[in-house]
Amino acid sequence: MEKVPQHFFISNCIPGTDPLTAITDDCHKTFSNLHPGTEYTVSVATVLSNGEQSEPVSTTVCTILPAPDQLTVDSVDTTSAAVSWSQPPGLDQTQHHYQISYCCPGTKPHITTTSSPSISLSDLKPATEYSVTVCTVLENGKQSQLVLTTFTTVPTAPGQLTVDTTSAAFSWSQPPGLDQTQHHYQISYRCPGTEPHYTTTSSHSITLSDLKPATEYSVTVCTVLENGKKSQLVSTTLNTILPAPDQLTVDSVDTTSAAVSWNQPPGLDQTQHHYQISYHCPGTEPHITTTSSPRITLSDLQCGTQYSVTVCTVLENGKQSRLVSTTLTTILPAPDQLTVDSVDTTSAAVSWSQPPGLDQTQHHYQISYRCPGTKPHITTTSSHSISLSDLQCGTQYSVTVCTVLENGKQSQLVSTTLTTSKELPY
Repeated sequence: MEKVPQHFFISNCIPGTDPLTAITDDCHKTFSNLHPGTEYTVSVATVLSNGEQSEPVSTTVCTILPAPDQLTVDSVDTTSAAVSWSQPPGLDQTQHHYQISYCCPGTKPHITTTSSPSISLSDLKPATEYSVTVCTVLENGKQSQLVLTTFTTVPTAPGQLTVDTTSAAFSWSQPPGLDQTQHHYQISYRCPGTEPHYTTTSSHSITLSDLKPATEYSVTVCTVLENGKKSQLVSTTLNTILPAPDQLTVDSVDTTSAAVSWNQPPGLDQTQHHYQISYHCPGTEPHITTTSSPRITLSDLQCGTQYSVTVCTVLENGKQSRLVSTTLTTILPAPDQLTVDSVDTTSAAVSWSQPPGLDQTQHHYQISYRCPGTKPHITTTSSHSISLSDLQCGTQYSVTVCTVLENGKQSQLVSTTLTTSKELPY
């Protein structure tokens, strides 16, 4: 047959359809525009130049059903995930759908179908790796090859994040569904204008240290799996406390002044601050002053008066600590220069100078005098002198004088002695 002019008659058809025919001089033929995933019957006969035709030989071929392309995990949450893919080429005119199968290790696969090139998988376990396969399915049930991807669902976030503002201690509840899953927690905290600090713990609580006083911190906590997968963040804020002055002490008290001191609050070595001092006596407006030193002398006080004193720490932005307080009572000055001016047989005159600082203060003087073995005689006067009468002649008397305020407060006693004259014989 090599020298006999000939060619080949080829036909192909889908069962139940009219055949497509072609003639070729070659010993091979490529058919195009075939339907994917379809079985074709192909027959070939030899045709001589005189038109004589041999018996045909035939075979069957099945075109490949293309699998979905570019299978992508679009998003993953704690209990759901979205996957999508591109429609396989050549299926624009072919009825088809997709079969999706997904499972986690040790479980039976869940199988579902969709005509869309995307699907959302729900009711998944958090913090779990899933295998997902997708294939193209024709109406006759023929399936393409599987395409595969994996994803890990997001771990659940810590719950009930609480903070103790006094100690900067944070705590949270373990996320559900992680009893059998190795995990830990990542904590991030920062104040405005700074880079965040990160730390981790396997516990459900943490105490943050080295924080700046009187500063707002943003704090976030998330669950982290061993593969590095993180949950959503849970967040809160913490306003650290500005520490108050410590050990407020009254160092000394005088008639019109007092010295108070305190210890610098902890944690303020690198923080600009000062102290605000307020002091007043009952019924008056407070006097307010400031100092950068941990001590101050209060002056121009009223003598014999109780004062309330408060001190607080103040930052440059005006934020104040809680107040620490104490009370002090200025000294009531005693009469000065108690003098025996004259002595007679049954009387004596004594005088003294008005104590300093009492020009604007209502007061009087209490005088007590007695001779040995007797009860004291007590009298008062608003004057700076007094005449003592009905004394026994030739007798030594002890005399004390003190300043007394309207509220009954008394100064220290000043004292002297005098001896009355003896009666002269007639």
